[in-house]
This record gives sequence, structure tokens and C-alpha cells, in this order.
Amino acid sequence: MEDLTGLILLAMLPAMALTMLHLGIGPFGHPRFLRHHINYRQRPKALRYSVQIVCALILAFGAVQLLGLADLTASSTTYN
Repeated sequence: MEDLTGLILLAMLPAMALTMLHLGIGPFGHPRFLRHHINYRQRPKALRYSVQIVCALILAFGAVQLLGLADLTASSTTYN
């Protein structure tokens, strides 16, 4: 298994941005950017929920990695 820590941490950035877009918070709650939130809410419900499930999994897995509960580095695997 290769080192996946950087990939997970990098994937957390768009996952959090999509979550903020979905909720209309952060920069997407500002009146100037609210149109992005409204356009996103017009997408099919199944698409929005599936995107949010993937985002939640990425964020949860990244949090587990950051808390040190799972180690995905190549050096954590020992071979006998």
C-alpha cells in the first residue's frame, strides 16, 4: 500500500468546499456567491445526496487519519 495521506488530505479540500456549497455557508452564504448555492440546489436530489455521501466519507476518513486512528503510510506496514 502506498502512502495515501497526501491524497486524502488533498481530497478533503474539495469535499469541504462542496459541503459548504450544499449548506450555503462560508463564502457561499455571501449574497454575491449565493447564486452558486442556488444553482447547486437545482441539481437532481439523487446527485446532490450521492455527492454529499462521498464528501462525508472523505472528510470522515481524513479526520480519522489526522487524529492518528489509522495510519496509511507505507512505513506502517512491516514485512517479515
